[in-house]
Amino acid sequence: MSAADLLAMKFEPEQWIVGDLLRVDSKRISLLAGYPHDGKSTLAMQMCVAVTKGIRFLGRDTLRSSAILWQSEAELRKVAASLQALGYNPHTDEELLVLNSSAGENNLDALRRELIAHPEVRVVVIETLDDLLRIADLNKNTAAREAFERFDTKILNDFSHRCAFLALHHMNKEKRDRKGHMLMGATVIGGKTDAVWYLQRQSDDDEVRVFETVNRSGRHIPPTYLKFNKDTQTNTLDKTIAEAKKEAREQTGDKIKEAILNFFSLHPDSSFEKDCLNVIEGASSDAKRRIFKSLLADGSISKHGRGTKNSPYVFRLAESRIPTEERKEAGVTA
Repeated sequence: MSAADLLAMKFEPEQWIVGDLLRVDSKRISLLAGYPHDGKSTLAMQMCVAVTKGIRFLGRDTLRSSAILWQSEAELRKVAASLQALGYNPHTDEELLVLNSSAGENNLDALRRELIAHPEVRVVVIETLDDLLRIADLNKNTAAREAFERFDTKILNDFSHRCAFLALHHMNKEKRDRKGHMLMGATVIGGKTDAVWYLQRQSDDDEVRVFETVNRSGRHIPPTYLKFNKDTQTNTLDKTIAEAKKEAREQTGDKIKEAILNFFSLHPDSSFEKDCLNVIEGASSDAKRRIFKSLLADGSISKHGRGTKNSPYVFRLAESRIPTEERKEAGVTA
């Protein structure tokens, strides 16, 4: 095919099961990656039910449709309890099929059979990638590539035009700097994926989860805290990590600013900068100096002296900052 032929082709707009996060007609599977017990199954179940209801998931619109949950780990009673908590209604919602793994049959054949029998299914959640593909050696690129080729042949080639596939997968025990290297197993696993959703706790003692996505297409979600409702088993997006850090800096800045003004309020006679900053705890020297300069720039404190040995710079609270009664007592006019 020439480039001219390619440019002359007409393509249908991308169709999203979950807006800008999970799409049909991709030649790659998507992954939901995380460490054990970090909530992958709960989040995947929420997404399944949201799709069958056609309601928003993590702030994104969904395409109402039937779904398959292929799973090999959870007890059926726990799956049923999760569906009840999420409010799944088989009478009003689209069909959600739970397909259990059987050690005695070929997983891909079983999944293919159900996709043929249920042409209305538009999304398939796989728990887990390795359990479905049964990769001979998860850490070997050759073994992983062969397993994906079998998946492509039996599933993606015939059903990707109408289905999106999201597989749960584990992350490396050792945390890595680059996102693609955080996936457990061979590097080809990352290369064979469309979007990767990352879900993790910042530490074992912290129940708060952080969610982010890396997409080949669509609109990614930056590292964002999740709010979890235990009663409804649902997650919602909270502040991004960047927003939380900014708020923390602003709150720290406000406290430093208040402490500086309070110091000069208690020391109405001229004082040195270092005397003020030395008594403020819990902040870096750079932050304290930066905020001191900002208060000087906006006129909250005033500078006196020539900056020489005999006339060093000293500072005091600006007249406008002195309470009215104190200004009267000191003989300062408005």
